[in-house]
Amino acid sequence: MKKLKKLLIISIAVTMIASMLSIGASADGNLAYGAATVTGPNLNLRSGPGMSNTVLSTLDEGDIIVILDRTNDEWYHINYHGVVGYVNTAFLRDVLVAENFNAQGRVKGDWVNIRSKPAISADLLATYPDQTVMTVIGINNGWYKVKHEGFTGYVRSDYMDIIGGFASTASSSNTSKTPTPSANRTLGQQIADFATGFVGSRYVYGGTSPSGFDCSGLVYYTYKNFGYTLSRSASAQFKNNGVSVSKSDLVPGDLVFFKDPALGAGYPATHVGIYVGDNSFVHATRPGDVVKLTSLNDSYYLRWYTTARRVV
Repeated sequence: MKKLKKLLIISIAVTMIASMLSIGASADGNLAYGAATVTGPNLNLRSGPGMSNTVLSTLDEGDIIVILDRTNDEWYHINYHGVVGYVNTAFLRDVLVAENFNAQGRVKGDWVNIRSKPAISADLLATYPDQTVMTVIGINNGWYKVKHEGFTGYVRSDYMDIIGGFASTASSSNTSKTPTPSANRTLGQQIADFATGFVGSRYVYGGTSPSGFDCSGLVYYTYKNFGYTLSRSASAQFKNNGVSVSKSDLVPGDLVFFKDPALGAGYPATHVGIYVGDNSFVHATRPGDVVKLTSLNDSYYLRWYTTARRVV
């Protein structure tokens, strides 16, 4: 009887410890536990769980997001295109159902394991160093399902950052976007897609983060997420980064430069953006405005277009 009682006490203690660890992981928000699909256009991703918080990015119908935790009945803590913030729960569908997608993830940790199943007891398939970029194809119980160098397995989501955009691979009559597997996209296209994820973020002079960008700050932040350290200003990027390419040869990921003499007669460039294809570029526009997609045929930018440079 005493032995049974002792076993019961140990069992209760173990359960309480496991519960506390589970709560801690959820509250920390580092261990992703599910995915969801955006139900309508222009859903704001905010810096905090409330309508008064800063808009970090704007999501479109059909976008796939990773859920880090549920803050309350109205807000999810999520990751989208590498940006972590909060969205209103009312504008998401297929919560924990839309588990299959394609994205880019980057290992964070000295040596991180890929396992055969989403469990630390599963067979070890491979181990990779910090900053290794992999294709993420799903999520399962706090683990990302990844494909890399012939391996398909699982990495704990708190050991990986999502750095590239999602494309749903699940069929749905309500999903407006066509799947675009990461493996079939050039690095330049991945860079362009990543930068486009910040459309709607506010312009902040000197800003180099999702809470606010200036034009060269958006370029600097985007390329840094893919392992490239560029110069900080538009003029310095013009002088120091990449090789010159003609306008007719532009491909996604190329830097496009503009020079408005009224803004800086002594500078080789006064503005920079990232070409995304279809004769358009993404850029942090001007004070009081936001990150936007703009046509190169826009009268202002057509007039002051200077050159383009290719980094990757």
